[in-house]
Amino acid sequence: MGILKEMLLSKKYLVNIILAVLAIGTMVFYMVCAGSCSYLKGEILGLDLKYVGIIFMAAVIVASIMKKDLALLIFLSAGIGVEMFLVAFQVRNDVYCPFCLSFGAILIIMFVLNMDLRRKWVAILFIALGLASFLLLFQGSVTPTYS
Repeated sequence: MGILKEMLLSKKYLVNIILAVLAIGTMVFYMVCAGSCSYLKGEILGLDLKYVGIIFMAAVIVASIMKKDLALLIFLSAGIGVEMFLVAFQVRNDVYCPFCLSFGAILIIMFVLNMDLRRKWVAILFIALGLASFLLLFQGSVTPTYS
């Protein structure tokens, strides 16, 4: 496991970009989802969460290209807080979206890859801020759509 971790860390920015592109791909598939996830609707400040996810991962790609470790840690930590809220929303409503959960899994991998234990308080602060922002600003529903 140590060799794999070293390899991933040496190529961290490239791995970040590849994972972010995969996450964007999951959001594109989510846009055409006709399964149980079509019941899930969410927005923040009037912007659909699918677009928020794409914008978020685009920012991660830019930070990776620029090799901005602190910005990556801040973005990914806030994202973890948001994902905590969104997964809880799915659990509470007993409706699960495989695309949303895949996006969250990719985010967790990126967070672990970019976590710097010397900056754990930054991570904790931004996890809390991400969670709090969605507690205050998220508007979502679980409404069946009939065709």
